[in-house]
Amino acid sequence: MAKVKMALIGCGGMGTRHLYGVRELVQSPFNNIELVALCDIRRENVELAATEVEELLGSKPATFTDVGAMAKAIPDLEMVDVVTDPSVHHTVVCQALDLGLHVLVEKPLAITVKACHLMMEAAKRNDRLLSVAENYRRDPSARLIRHLIDKGVIGTPYMGMLHSVRPGRDIFITPWRHLIDKGGPLIDMGVHFTDLIRYQLGDIKEVYGDARLIEPVRQKQESIGDHYTFYQQRHKAMDQEVPATAEDSSLAVFKMESGATVSWIVNIGGHGSAGAQLILGDKGCIEGWGNRGGSTQLKVAGQEDVQYEQLLAEYKDFSLEPLAEYFFPQRSSLGDKAVDWKIIALEQYELAEAILNGRQLEVDGAEGLKDVAAVYAICESARAGRTVTMAEVENAEVYDYQAQIDEALGIS
Repeated sequence: MAKVKMALIGCGGMGTRHLYGVRELVQSPFNNIELVALCDIRRENVELAATEVEELLGSKPATFTDVGAMAKAIPDLEMVDVVTDPSVHHTVVCQALDLGLHVLVEKPLAITVKACHLMMEAAKRNDRLLSVAENYRRDPSARLIRHLIDKGVIGTPYMGMLHSVRPGRDIFITPWRHLIDKGGPLIDMGVHFTDLIRYQLGDIKEVYGDARLIEPVRQKQESIGDHYTFYQQRHKAMDQEVPATAEDSSLAVFKMESGATVSWIVNIGGHGSAGAQLILGDKGCIEGWGNRGGSTQLKVAGQEDVQYEQLLAEYKDFSLEPLAEYFFPQRSSLGDKAVDWKIIALEQYELAEAILNGRQLEVDGAEGLKDVAAVYAICESARAGRTVTMAEVENAEVYDYQAQIDEALGIS
């Protein structure tokens, strides 16, 4: 099988997870990539990642601290997987595209809508592919929910609920995720949810929302669950307290192009916890939108709830793409400890297939921009004190909230 030479740019915690994704793909009969290089501005990060790759794949790739030097040293490099913090996505991705490389970039596509446009313009002028690593929709649970909606099992969807309320003052994974000019927890988690909403119900038309900062100081957790060496070392070096400047709590109503409405509450801080994920149709209701390692069930009036396994047995026409079928032969990821890596492998495989065989990208720059814009529409609505349309936000016509981020980062 033909293989695309690929490099990883950004060798931090998420970058390490993408290396495990490479291993899953390389070990499958569908492998279409060859990891030839690693790049990170911090020499210690790239060397740690190289050691990880040697353990995972048996040999060390070339290491670099400069993207331009890497492209010059490996003239047949075709694709890069960018896993830096979102505040520099636009800088790194535009450089890679201008060097003639196809790009897979970790979500969110960029730090602001204008930064998204810069990346899309760079992809267009260089005739290169730009793909976004948005993983939740690729889980079998999300695919099954979409299948049920498309078959009309719940009739016409008219309302949805996506409520995810997590209390506390703990640092959310990393300190930078609490800084407004680095992304903030709402954009970091929110793009997963806006993407799922759009995947299941179509595009959003307008948004009315409120966003607030509830916890201005975050505290270091005593321990973290991630076993990766990078995460453990970073946790040891964290300050006991870090300031937070990005909003951590949000409430919104999304009016969909279809006419359906979605109630949104996403909080990562404060007090109290709650969760509700429903898609309501005029003939039934689905629990869940889809999630990595997720499940779902169907509720129809006058009938017993139909659980995930029963749905799979009843709807035998439901299927996954070949690589996903290989990774998830039961068409479920429940209990699969490698689900994160397998879905990353699906993303890497898709871009390589697009390069080799012209496959259509599922989440390209235009899709990634819509996910980012939908989250920022909540903040822009709160700042403007009115409902905003997605067209206004996507075209940067309503932009007061994001303007401060662009100014801080020199984005124009």
